[in-house]
Amino acid sequence: MNKIVKKIISGALLGAVAALAVWFLTKYVAPELFYTYEAKTYDWRIQKKFVEDMPTIDDIIIVDIDERSNHLLGKFSQWPRSYHAQLVKYLHDAGALAVGLDILYDRDTWRPEQDKQFIKNVAEAQNVYTALYFAQADSDNWRPVMTEEPKGFDVNRFYYKMPPKDLQRFRKEERLESSFFPLINASAGAGHVNFHADVDGVVRSIHLFTNFNNHLYPSLGFKIFMDLLGTDSLAFEDDTHLGLYTGGELATVIPVDEHGNMLIDYAGPFKSFRYISFYDVLHAKERGLPKEIFENKIVFLGTSLAGLFDLRNVPFMQAFPGVEIHANILYTLMRQSFIQRLSSMDSFLIVLGLGMLAGIILGLLGPFLSTLIALFLGLAYIVAAGLMFMNNNVWIDIITPLLTLFFTLLFVFIYRYITEEKSKRFIRSTFSHFVTKSVVDELLANPDKIKLGGEKKICTVLFSDVAGFTTISERLAPEALVQLLNEYLTEMTNLVFKYDGMLDKYEGDAIMAVFGAPIDHGNHAYNACAAALDMQHQLVKMREMWRKMGKPPLDVRIGMNTGPMVVGNMGSESRFDYTVMGDAVNLGARLEPANKEYNTRIMIGEGTYQKAGDLIIARQLDLLRVKGKTEPVKVYELLSTVEKGLDDNMLRVLEMFNKGFENYLQQNWDWAIKYLQQALSIKSNDGPSIRYLERCKQFKENPPGDDWDGVFTMKTK
Repeated sequence: MNKIVKKIISGALLGAVAALAVWFLTKYVAPELFYTYEAKTYDWRIQKKFVEDMPTIDDIIIVDIDERSNHLLGKFSQWPRSYHAQLVKYLHDAGALAVGLDILYDRDTWRPEQDKQFIKNVAEAQNVYTALYFAQADSDNWRPVMTEEPKGFDVNRFYYKMPPKDLQRFRKEERLESSFFPLINASAGAGHVNFHADVDGVVRSIHLFTNFNNHLYPSLGFKIFMDLLGTDSLAFEDDTHLGLYTGGELATVIPVDEHGNMLIDYAGPFKSFRYISFYDVLHAKERGLPKEIFENKIVFLGTSLAGLFDLRNVPFMQAFPGVEIHANILYTLMRQSFIQRLSSMDSFLIVLGLGMLAGIILGLLGPFLSTLIALFLGLAYIVAAGLMFMNNNVWIDIITPLLTLFFTLLFVFIYRYITEEKSKRFIRSTFSHFVTKSVVDELLANPDKIKLGGEKKICTVLFSDVAGFTTISERLAPEALVQLLNEYLTEMTNLVFKYDGMLDKYEGDAIMAVFGAPIDHGNHAYNACAAALDMQHQLVKMREMWRKMGKPPLDVRIGMNTGPMVVGNMGSESRFDYTVMGDAVNLGARLEPANKEYNTRIMIGEGTYQKAGDLIIARQLDLLRVKGKTEPVKVYELLSTVEKGLDDNMLRVLEMFNKGFENYLQQNWDWAIKYLQQALSIKSNDGPSIRYLERCKQFKENPPGDDWDGVFTMKTK
């Protein structure tokens, strides 16, 4: 499989696994914990929506039982009911559209006549909405479960009906704590004033209905909205949308969660709505408060006093008046500025898609760049989620996707560590015995420099073999033979490593080495030539040492060739070696025994000669057709590197041999013999000169003919 495709697939799978892990963790293992963190991001987005220096909203007015009223009128708990009766009449006369009383009233047993006046004013106004408060029963049955609405409560006027399956969606309460039923019955409507905060104690939503005895009671602000809209029936359009109907026609649709909760789109910070002190309304004439302020306005009566226990924790403030929450609920409904949270399925698809995308991107990049990209993706996602909330009122989860990004990055790093460590172990086990430690370290640091599966490269191959090894092995005891071989192979292998070669294999006394694989180090043809020359020089020293120790000397022939070859893992699935294959390799193997024909020590092919270039000194030996090949190749005897050079005698031998070889190819046998004899006069044991002198004498007596191409064919391997 293509390496890039493999990285893409593995990255996508890792991202998907990360998404599934995070989803399971946040939805099933610790949902409340992660919701708390997610909710904090929601709070941050709510606050970012607030506009600085926004004008005070006066469509809804809050009459506040504030510290000033409490100071000037006395303690609130001691106020006569006449104050409230006067307030209701004043607001009615002023033309208020609706009045919501966010106060839980009890009967005034000391001044019942004032209660009667209060009830009368509420009934005459026909636009006053009173508060209902529900609670759970106590476990000790001191406050038991109510199985029906209390006597005196005109229940049929205040509840709504829905199918039983929909009733179960809403929060169920067990007791109705309100008791001043004559006042409630006289009002235009009633709504609950319960707030149920999230797990972290913050009020972010309102349950539009409370289910009490299978009767649905709306919240105070929602009840006012429905009456203003003329709602006569309601039904769920789907699992997350509640429809309100007027005259049988769908008037509006409200997005809710599975429990019938509507998110509150807070209009702004504390006192975003117009606040007027209860004292100022009660003394409107003295205070110069014009009635026109309240005309066609919705008025809520409530308190900002801490001592009256109606302060709540909201996304932007820890002590926020409950009455202003009701104002925000109604304002959200009136503006139709609903905040919608993505469904679980949509959220999961986003997390899954983000995880897979991140996995693909991170899998293709290095660790440092992966971390930077992950940070960038996280920041980009936060910005996108913020803009969606600001512009479209859509709450997209932030914590779960960010966790997915983190887990994806973590999984990619773990996978990369495991696979890279596996690759490094493989590289170390494959190459540690065949190349130098520095090469292994480089491979571990840069594994992309090799293709373990196989690739075509131009390399140089070296074959060496001990001449007459069979005879030597018959003369030595096995232990002595092994010791001799170990000494020889150790020295030769060290020289291969010295010139950055790779030990391919040992075959008894034979050595196969490759230069230019698994990674290139300069001119691999020259490195191979330098290694071969040093091997022969080292053997001279070792033979002298072996003679002194009474051990047989070893004479070694070396063949080398450079060319294209396949480099990689060869073998079966269970057993393989990193080696080379190809015609260039086979030719190098043929050149090693070909040395016998010329009594030489190092024979190289034309590819090696050309690749090493001016760095070596060599003489052409022949146009040779090795066994198994039809095309002849030029072969050379490697004599030295240019850096080390040749002595004057050898340079003279080389000059005479080259002239003799040139005349040999032209069938000038006498001249060739003359030059070859001169070469032998300088160096009597020069193998190539001896061999060509023999050929010249043979061809002089038996000419090869005019069609002779100068090619010599090897009959054996």
